Amino acid sequence: MTEIYEIAIIGSGAAGSMGCLRAVLNNLKTVCFAGNGNTKKKARATWVGKVENMPVLFDKPKAVFQSANEVFKWIKGQDLWRDNLTLVKDSAMEISGKQGDFKVTTGKGQAYHAKYILLCTGIMDVQPEIHGDISPIFPLANKGDIEYCIRCDGHKTKGREVAIIGHQESALWIASLLIERYDCPKMTVVTNGELLQVSEDSPVWERKKCYGIEVATSPIDEILGDPKKEGLTGIRLMDGELIDCQIAFVSLGTIVYNELAKSLGCEIDDRGYVVTDDYGETKVAGVFVGGDLRAGKKKQIYTAWDITVDAVDRIDNYVRKEKRESGQPSCRYHGVEKGGALMG
Repeated sequence: MTEIYEIAIIGSGAAGSMGCLRAVLNNLKTVCFAGNGNTKKKARATWVGKVENMPVLFDKPKAVFQSANEVFKWIKGQDLWRDNLTLVKDSAMEISGKQGDFKVTTGKGQAYHAKYILLCTGIMDVQPEIHGDISPIFPLANKGDIEYCIRCDGHKTKGREVAIIGHQESALWIASLLIERYDCPKMTVVTNGELLQVSEDSPVWERKKCYGIEVATSPIDEILGDPKKEGLTGIRLMDGELIDCQIAFVSLGTIVYNELAKSLGCEIDDRGYVVTDDYGETKVAGVFVGGDLRAGKKKQIYTAWDITVDAVDRIDNYVRKEKRESGQPSCRYHGVEKGGALMG
């Protein structure tokens, strides 16, 4: 007889690993699809390794992966809980079926069945191309001198010359916010050969003038600095201009890994994120979303943990309701708890 897990979790980063931990401790039979080498290369955590705004994760070189690995290692070492988790080291390529019996097929053609689906497939930042290649950005991004999230790493600009790589209006908003918050001595928006997409009647255009934000439109020729020594020192442009900076932020948008959600018929917003209710459930019954994939939420590790735990607890409510109605038909209450108050 085919085993039907109570929950299938797609992804094993910050959200996926926390989802597994909560599901296992809720005593749910769980299967997690951890992905493969290719999916790891596409993960945001691969390129945004260090974390300086989360206790316990300070200065770990690959904070998200290390914390996730610790979760799976801990579960594996627990006699009471290890049998609740099946960790599949492959990607989920296709999901079919419906609530109560979803079928998840991996890249190797293996099939697993689960009552509920929790998608934690995440996002990736759009990278700037330099001579048609995105790889020149990564050595200094891995060091933490080129960043993507000002909530995570904006504090690193204090007292430093800064470059924002981007051509949309958001690049100017980021530049002005950093100046207001950290009094950066020099701020340059580098459009990398693109036209700056901001109208002169935009409020941020006035801030650009007030704060002396410079705009450089020539394509990037070279990222300067040695990640093993002095770090980022500047950006050289094709027209010969040298932008002095010790830290840069990329502001080009995100790639949302929503393919599985789309294939299931989930609602997608205009940025590509998956729309859910307050507990992470999509309009497709039995399909939930956790972590950065979910629309309308901060893209932070602690947020990913929180909203994923909410989704798992809601699935737990459904599972217990099913067990109660089948095993205790005389039990008076057959609804689903609203959560929160009961969960602490």
